[in-house]
Amino acid sequence: MQNKILFMIKQRTIDEILGSLEPAQKETIQNLRVLIKSTVPETVEIVRQGKIAYKLNDKDFVWISHYQSHVDLDFSMGASLDSDLLKNRGKAEKSENVRHITISNFDKLKPEITRLLKAAAAIGFEHCSPSK
Repeated sequence: MQNKILFMIKQRTIDEILGSLEPAQKETIQNLRVLIKSTVPETVEIVRQGKIAYKLNDKDFVWISHYQSHVDLDFSMGASLDSDLLKNRGKAEKSENVRHITISNFDKLKPEITRLLKAAAAIGFEHCSPSK
């Protein structure tokens, strides 16, 4: 696992991230990228610590975390959103505001993810600190 984490941190481009994934993970991440950009077109896509991240109004908005067995979509202000799908990582989470959704079936989750992206963008960022 430590080798996987080190490899993720070394990835500096989206192509490097996508090139390291299994086809199913790559497809899920590509679907998420399209959905995020089409739902909240004002977002700015960046790579940070081996993850594809999105900023809105110069603050962290959402990011895509990929693991060996799954893909998560993390919301920086997830604690302010209402959904049974949002989960807290507990002590592993650096901010008590962050929540994530494990993307097991993109097509099934797409309507809820779209709703959450819109809600997150509308809430604003009073609970979030500026990204570093």
